[in-house]
Amino acid sequence: MATHPSEIHTEPTELGQSSIPGWFRAAALVAIVWNAFGVVMYLSSVGLFGDPNAGLSEAERTAAAAIPAAIIGAFAIGTFAGLIGSVGLLVRKGWAQPVLLLSLGALVVLEGWIVMSGTVDVSGYALPVIVTLGAILLAWLGTHARRRGWLSRGRL
Repeated sequence: MATHPSEIHTEPTELGQSSIPGWFRAAALVAIVWNAFGVVMYLSSVGLFGDPNAGLSEAERTAAAAIPAAIIGAFAIGTFAGLIGSVGLLVRKGWAQPVLLLSLGALVVLEGWIVMSGTVDVSGYALPVIVTLGAILLAWLGTHARRRGWLSRGRL
């Protein structure tokens, strides 16, 4: 009898629930690297690693100066929540799913502002689309993992 593809390369859970596919841990690790890069980009944009405007064109400098504090806050929330939620996926914690949903919401605000403000005319559509799709994918993964019983139900 043929096995379902999701049952291939699985590891048993401690909770006696459904098996966790081998790709889940790899996806969580990729998510951590992806979101760590996002955190570095945020920290760079606020000047932690030097002048955030170094190397920018005049149009890019003008666009960067026009970003409201609330949008910079959404960038911070989206990236840090994404990283924390991704670590939560790796260690299979139930809180990872709502944290990844928070990240998605914050990044939708950020990317929506970029598009609606016209900043996208300077920076292009590629990055906002890729970031939004990545956040949607991670929010889906967290929700899917929670529904399948791959994440713990405990607080921490």
